[in-house]
Amino acid sequence: MELEIRRATPEQAALASAILTEAAAWLIGRGEKLWEPEWLTPEKLRPVAERGELYLAWLEGEPVGTITLQWEDEPFWPDVPAGESAFFHKLAVRRGVAGRGVSRALVGWALEQARAAGKRYLRMDCAAERPKLRAFYESLGFEYHSDWWLGSFHAARYQLELSGGP
Repeated sequence: MELEIRRATPEQAALASAILTEAAAWLIGRGEKLWEPEWLTPEKLRPVAERGELYLAWLEGEPVGTITLQWEDEPFWPDVPAGESAFFHKLAVRRGVAGRGVSRALVGWALEQARAAGKRYLRMDCAAERPKLRAFYESLGFEYHSDWWLGSFHAARYQLELSGGP
C-alpha cells in the first residue's frame, strides 16, 4: 500500500471533515457515538490546518485518513512537562479502507514525527468506555497512563515512550 501522509492546507479542511464525519456516522450507527458533529466541520478544522496540525493520508490520489498531531495538549495533558511529548487526536479512516492498515500507518507516522522532533513520548487519549479502541492502541505498544475528565468526557490517557517504542 502506497500511503502518503501530508499536512492539510486550510482549503483541505473539508476533506478531513468528510473523513471524520463518515467515521462518526459509522460509529453512531453502531451505538458508539464518539465525536459531536459540530466538532468536525470544516470551519472547526480550518484553524487546526492553519496551525499546521491537521494531516491527510492519501492512497492512489484519494484522501483516505486523517490525524491531528500537536506538540502540546493543555486540555487533556496539563500535568506533564512541557516539550517532552507529541500528542495525536481525531484519527479516522474512510470505511472503504478500514482494515487495510491505514490507522496503524498514521500512528506509525506520528511516532516518526515525534521521534524526529526529539520527543520522549507520543501521547493520546480515547473514550474510556471504548474497549476495542483501547485494545487497538495497546496493540500498538501504548500503555495506559491514567483517566482524565474533560467536562463530561471520560478519557483514558495513553502514552508510548519513544526510546523503547516500535
